[in-house]
Amino acid sequence: MSRQKLIAFACHAAACLLFPLATSLGFQAYTFLFGSPLSRGVALGLAVQLIFVAFVLVNGLITLTTSVKVKIALTSALVIANLIYLLPQHPLRALFFAGLSGVLTLAAIYAAARLALAGKST
Repeated sequence: MSRQKLIAFACHAAACLLFPLATSLGFQAYTFLFGSPLSRGVALGLAVQLIFVAFVLVNGLITLTTSVKVKIALTSALVIANLIYLLPQHPLRALFFAGLSGVLTLAAIYAAARLALAGKST
Protein backbone atom coordinates (compact mmCIF):
# COMPACT_ATOMS: atom_id res chain seq x y z
CA MET A 1 0.00 0.00 0.00
CA SER A 2 1.32 3.44 -0.87
CA ARG A 3 2.15 6.13 1.66
CA GLN A 4 -0.69 8.31 0.36
CA LYS A 5 -3.26 5.53 0.90
CA LEU A 6 -1.97 4.92 4.43
CA ILE A 7 -2.27 8.63 5.24
CA ALA A 8 -5.81 8.71 3.83
CA PHE A 9 -6.73 5.60 5.80
CA ALA A 10 -5.38 7.10 9.04
CA CYS A 11 -7.21 10.41 8.52
CA HIS A 12 -10.54 8.76 7.71
CA ALA A 13 -10.14 6.28 10.57
CA ALA A 14 -9.64 9.24 12.91
CA ALA A 15 -12.82 10.82 11.53
CA CYS A 16 -14.70 7.57 12.16
CA LEU A 17 -13.41 7.50 15.73
CA LEU A 18 -14.44 11.11 16.29
CA PHE A 19 -18.01 10.56 15.05
CA PRO A 20 -19.36 8.75 18.17
CA LEU A 21 -17.49 11.15 20.44
CA ALA A 22 -18.97 14.19 18.68
CA THR A 23 -22.42 12.58 18.76
CA SER A 24 -22.16 12.05 22.50
CA LEU A 25 -20.87 15.58 23.10
CA GLY A 26 -23.62 17.03 20.91
CA PHE A 27 -26.29 15.12 22.81
CA GLN A 28 -24.88 16.28 26.15
CA ALA A 29 -24.79 19.88 24.94
CA TYR A 30 -28.40 19.61 23.74
CA THR A 31 -29.62 18.22 27.06
CA PHE A 32 -27.70 20.91 28.95
CA LEU A 33 -29.18 23.73 26.85
CA PHE A 34 -32.71 22.49 26.17
CA GLY A 35 -33.38 19.64 28.59
CA SER A 36 -34.26 16.06 27.82
CA PRO A 37 -35.26 15.32 24.20
CA LEU A 38 -38.93 14.71 23.53
CA SER A 39 -38.61 11.66 21.29
CA ARG A 40 -37.56 8.37 22.79
CA GLY A 41 -37.40 4.78 21.70
CA VAL A 42 -35.38 2.21 19.88
CA ALA A 43 -36.06 3.49 16.37
CA LEU A 44 -33.93 6.61 16.77
CA GLY A 45 -31.05 4.64 18.30
CA LEU A 46 -31.12 2.27 15.35
CA ALA A 47 -31.23 5.25 12.99
CA VAL A 48 -28.08 6.67 14.58
CA GLN A 49 -26.37 3.29 14.18
CA LEU A 50 -27.40 3.19 10.52
CA ILE A 51 -26.04 6.70 9.99
CA PHE A 52 -22.75 5.69 11.62
CA VAL A 53 -22.45 2.57 9.45
CA ALA A 54 -23.12 4.64 6.33
CA PHE A 55 -20.52 7.17 7.52
CA VAL A 56 -17.89 4.44 7.97
CA LEU A 57 -18.67 2.86 4.58
CA VAL A 58 -18.51 6.18 2.73
CA ASN A 59 -15.23 7.07 4.42
CA GLY A 60 -13.88 3.65 3.43
CA LEU A 61 -14.84 4.29 -0.19
CA ILE A 62 -13.30 7.76 -0.07
CA THR A 63 -10.06 6.23 1.22
CA LEU A 64 -9.90 4.00 -1.86
CA THR A 65 -10.56 6.72 -4.44
CA THR A 66 -8.00 9.19 -5.75
CA SER A 67 -10.22 11.71 -7.54
CA VAL A 68 -11.16 14.75 -5.46
CA LYS A 69 -14.38 15.14 -7.46
CA VAL A 70 -15.48 11.62 -6.54
CA LYS A 71 -14.60 12.24 -2.89
CA ILE A 72 -16.71 15.41 -2.82
CA ALA A 73 -19.56 13.64 -4.63
CA LEU A 74 -19.53 10.80 -2.08
CA THR A 75 -19.48 13.29 0.79
CA SER A 76 -22.39 15.19 -0.76
CA ALA A 77 -24.34 11.96 -1.21
CA LEU A 78 -23.77 11.10 2.46
CA VAL A 79 -24.99 14.51 3.63
CA ILE A 80 -28.05 14.41 1.37
CA ALA A 81 -28.87 10.85 2.47
CA ASN A 82 -28.72 11.93 6.12
CA LEU A 83 -31.04 14.84 5.42
CA ILE A 84 -33.53 12.75 3.46
CA TYR A 85 -33.54 10.00 6.09
CA LEU A 86 -34.01 12.17 9.18
CA LEU A 87 -35.53 15.44 8.01
CA PRO A 88 -39.24 14.56 8.02
CA GLN A 89 -39.26 13.25 11.62
CA HIS A 90 -36.23 14.81 13.34
CA PRO A 91 -35.18 18.14 11.81
CA LEU A 92 -32.59 19.10 14.46
CA ARG A 93 -30.97 15.70 14.38
CA ALA A 94 -30.98 15.79 10.58
CA LEU A 95 -29.06 19.05 10.56
CA PHE A 96 -26.68 17.82 13.27
CA PHE A 97 -25.85 14.48 11.65
CA ALA A 98 -25.65 15.92 8.13
CA GLY A 99 -23.34 18.68 9.31
CA LEU A 100 -21.25 16.33 11.44
CA SER A 101 -20.88 13.80 8.62
CA GLY A 102 -19.96 16.45 6.10
CA VAL A 103 -17.52 18.34 8.31
CA LEU A 104 -15.69 15.25 9.57
CA THR A 105 -15.40 13.74 6.09
CA LEU A 106 -14.24 16.98 4.48
CA ALA A 107 -11.76 17.52 7.32
CA ALA A 108 -10.35 14.03 6.75
CA ILE A 109 -10.07 14.66 2.99
CA TYR A 110 -8.30 17.97 3.64
CA ALA A 111 -5.96 16.51 6.26
CA ALA A 112 -5.04 13.58 4.02
CA ALA A 113 -4.30 15.90 1.11
CA ARG A 114 -2.19 18.23 3.26
CA LEU A 115 -0.23 15.39 4.86
CA ALA A 116 0.37 13.76 1.48
CA LEU A 117 1.71 17.06 0.09
CA ALA A 118 3.90 17.56 3.16
CA GLY A 119 5.31 14.07 2.70
CA LYS A 120 6.18 14.75 -0.94
CA SER A 121 7.99 18.02 -0.23
CA THR A 122 10.40 16.48 2.29
